[in-house]
Amino acid sequence: MTPADRPTRYRRQSDAELSRMEIMEGAALCFEARGFAATSIDEVAARIGSTKGRIYHHYASKSELFLDVYRTGMRLIFEAVEPHIEADLPAFDRLRAMLKAHVLCVLRTKPFQNVVRQGVDMLRHGVMPAREHAELIQLARLRDSYSDHFLTVLEQARAEGAIDYQNIKIALNSVFMCLNGPIVWFTPRDGQTEEEIDLLADECVLYTLRLLGQAAAPSRPLPSPKSHQGEPA
Repeated sequence: MTPADRPTRYRRQSDAELSRMEIMEGAALCFEARGFAATSIDEVAARIGSTKGRIYHHYASKSELFLDVYRTGMRLIFEAVEPHIEADLPAFDRLRAMLKAHVLCVLRTKPFQNVVRQGVDMLRHGVMPAREHAELIQLARLRDSYSDHFLTVLEQARAEGAIDYQNIKIALNSVFMCLNGPIVWFTPRDGQTEEEIDLLADECVLYTLRLLGQAAAPSRPLPSPKSHQGEPA
């Protein structure tokens, strides 16, 4: 069993089914474009060229589908960052690797990460029925556990003298504001290469580290300004 197939607390055993992932990918695009309230199962079915029946075979309701997309967004982020959490490296190098893995995943799976952000707002505003609200609370706890990995490495990197901050909570929230910024401003372009995505991720990491008092120069040239000055990236 490969890591992608292995069930974790961020995924259900049955999520490995391709048809289910296709549904979630279509749903993520719909939720990203119109939001949870305005999206219908009919729209999701039209997006993937299928029928409502196929979706209802897997999901009893739109809320259940939304929560599965949320859970999958969390799983994708965790699986991207997990290999770096316990890497045998100085804390600053682990931090930099974790930042890069996180923002790359945001760029590559933006619709899913947009749904995660929507889920956070929905929990704050209490717009889900009681059962679904309880699951939002569970997913929020998973997000907190994920954030704790960054909190730990931030503290370790500060102890090494590699970064500095006054308040760990403010530092942590500032880090995630920078890393998750592409959810708001990034628009994938036709023909955009993996190298361009990688360069964008490097630039996001650079600015994140500067927030933490790290003024190291970028390791390679940054993307041309024409790609994201006054225009979506």
